[in-house]
Amino acid sequence: MSGQVVDALAEFQGALASTGADIKLVERENLHLNLKFLGEISERQRAEAESRLKRLSVPGGEVDVKGTGAFPSSSKPRVVWAGVAREHEVLVLPIAQEVMRLLEGVGENDDRPYRAHITLGRVRSLRNLGILGDLLRENSGRDFGRVVLTHVKLKSSLLTPTGPVYQDLGVYPLL
Repeated sequence: MSGQVVDALAEFQGALASTGADIKLVERENLHLNLKFLGEISERQRAEAESRLKRLSVPGGEVDVKGTGAFPSSSKPRVVWAGVAREHEVLVLPIAQEVMRLLEGVGENDDRPYRAHITLGRVRSLRNLGILGDLLRENSGRDFGRVVLTHVKLKSSLLTPTGPVYQDLGVYPLL
């Protein structure tokens, strides 16, 4: 992800922190566009995922990182995110669908509709949720800049008391 976009996202994370909400922010070096969450997988499943992703054959493109929100909603946030401009979701969706197809049967099954997003933080308690929700709604159209999608990474996440530690397991180019 471009440095300018990461800078803009990190600046917004500062605004998130200033709400006083109990939110664990994702470190700037760990900000990434989420395609599929596998959950805990075995070493055999990891090798299978790596093997399958080598067959990835889908075009990349340029997308605008735009808007903010939360899962499941801004009024009941658990995960706070920045999105992809609605008009560019059609560029990300085929990538996500191909990754999901290739990884079918590996890791957790998620039946929720896909929404292109970059996780900015995870809410840990109910403190100041109203202020947080107001900030998310006020920035629902905020433009963070443009990124070029050139590859997909398989990442591991080791949860520690100070937050997750991410490691790249494989990099798979887009067309």
